[in-house]
Amino acid sequence: MNNRLLPTIKYAWLQGSFWMSFCIVFAYASMFLLSRGFSNSAIGLIIAVAGVISVLLQPVVAGLADRSRRFSLRFLLMFLSVCMLLDAAVLLVPGLYFWCNALFYGILLATLQIMTPLVNAIGMECINRGIPVNFGLARGIGSLSYALISFLAGMIIAEFSTTAIPVLILLCYLFVFLAARCFLFRSAEEEKEANAIHTEKQDKEEQNFSFFKVYRKFFVLLTGISLLFICHNILSNYLFQIMSYYGGGSREMGIAAGIAATLELPTMAAFSFLIRKMSSGTLLKISAIFFTIKSCMTLFAAGVSGIYLAQTAQMFGFALFIPASVYYTNMLMRPCDRAKGQALMTATNTIGSVFGSLIGGFLLDGIGVPAMLALCAVVSALGMILVFLTVTGSDKETSPL
Repeated sequence: MNNRLLPTIKYAWLQGSFWMSFCIVFAYASMFLLSRGFSNSAIGLIIAVAGVISVLLQPVVAGLADRSRRFSLRFLLMFLSVCMLLDAAVLLVPGLYFWCNALFYGILLATLQIMTPLVNAIGMECINRGIPVNFGLARGIGSLSYALISFLAGMIIAEFSTTAIPVLILLCYLFVFLAARCFLFRSAEEEKEANAIHTEKQDKEEQNFSFFKVYRKFFVLLTGISLLFICHNILSNYLFQIMSYYGGGSREMGIAAGIAATLELPTMAAFSFLIRKMSSGTLLKISAIFFTIKSCMTLFAAGVSGIYLAQTAQMFGFALFIPASVYYTNMLMRPCDRAKGQALMTATNTIGSVFGSLIGGFLLDGIGVPAMLALCAVVSALGMILVFLTVTGSDKETSPL
């Protein structure tokens, strides 16, 4: 096997395993908790609280990886995978106390989101060290794995009941642990020496700068991206209600979601080519434009076919944003801040999920689908403007391999 392909294969295994886990934990959260006797409002609260906790802890855990010799990104992924394995095992205990289901599933949700920036950061760390990893292709494999496991899990759960959900979580996180365990390209001695040099360099950098002073504009950018993701999550989480308004049903909703998911892979796979032609900042701006285009196309859709057409904007919106934001953050941050920067960038998605779920439900009940979509388009446009005002184009990109 070509040695240059091995790092990408290993990273694709990690991304694929992680996004399979993400699908099981998140997409089937409502199904599992409903089966344990929770109401829809209680489930929404559990997901929201887990999201808030993860937003608070993501930068803390990532900062630990940035500044600690002992707790590398790889070690943290392995450690958190073991925590998830133990947590999922508890949910299999017969007769588990009612609120323990909420507690342990909430921990699964929060820990999952804490791991997300670490998975992105470990790929960028490889690229920064000159290890040939195709980040976009690996992330595209992650999206494909998400779609495949969603289809398989639905059949398995239909056959064996929701008890299969913790079992699937156990299997998926076993794969994540093994992928992280195998994600090593240097000897232990080389790793120790590199960590010592890296830490010494970080100490010098940290003496001269404060994170918040250095990255003031970055925090305004995060605000803009959070607005984009609030709208993105409203359109995703309430797709069934939107489709129903335009005369569709669950079948049409599934087709629309499938169109969006399928179109993510080509963009992510081609990202290594795109980043050679344009800066990550430019690609980030393009993605913001297409987030807003999708909101506007959904608002002005004439029917079900219009919603299908709007979903194609995912190809240059969300699909382009994911790798572009990772590269842009990596380019912008000092080495000692890169994992924290990735965590803050990932937190915008979590914030969007929390507020999108809460605000979307309130708007649907209060003013209906058309007004909700109009407000989405306005908020998305505001987010796009903030992205344009704060993203700086740069020729000093980390060269993808």
